[in-house]
Amino acid sequence: MNFLGKFFSGNKPKKSKYLPEKREPIEISFVKKFTLNGGKFLYCENEAELRISFQNILIENEISTSELISNENSIIDYFKIDNDVLNPKALVVNCEFLISDQGSIMVSNQQILDKKINQLPEILIIMAKTSDFKNDVSEAMSAIKNKYGKSIPSNITNIHATNPKKNSNFISYKRTSKELYLLLSDVNK
Repeated sequence: MNFLGKFFSGNKPKKSKYLPEKREPIEISFVKKFTLNGGKFLYCENEAELRISFQNILIENEISTSELISNENSIIDYFKIDNDVLNPKALVVNCEFLISDQGSIMVSNQQILDKKINQLPEILIIMAKTSDFKNDVSEAMSAIKNKYGKSIPSNITNIHATNPKKNSNFISYKRTSKELYLLLSDVNK
């Protein structure tokens, strides 16, 4: 092949080892990891879809609104939750952030007070917005510092979806298995 043939041939140059690899969007990465581990993800485009998805979760788990609790006034008012429940079946809360590289949900005492994950009801319904995605824990912790200033919340923890049917390994040892639902929307609640 002559010089011009080599120059204009359809062969693509080899990929440079110095170029960064293309990464999928953090939203897609989060959803893949979250659902792979057993989390149930529902995207709601509007308020009607949010309310329908929420009702479907209650129907699927045979729960009434009188069996729900929440620590957040915005959610209590939005879903008309009565917090006078002795043995709640589900907890409905917002989140601090969604951690893409782990497929986990970051919460703090703003959502779960001073309780440990194993002290929470068996079903967790998490409300999140599309602006809550962060690449990793470090980025989320920086965002918490920016969000709260000097009054950083306590009891910051990540909730991981855990599939009880999947074989556990040393990384998932001691993780509490919960039925985890994530309702993602930009509806003000």
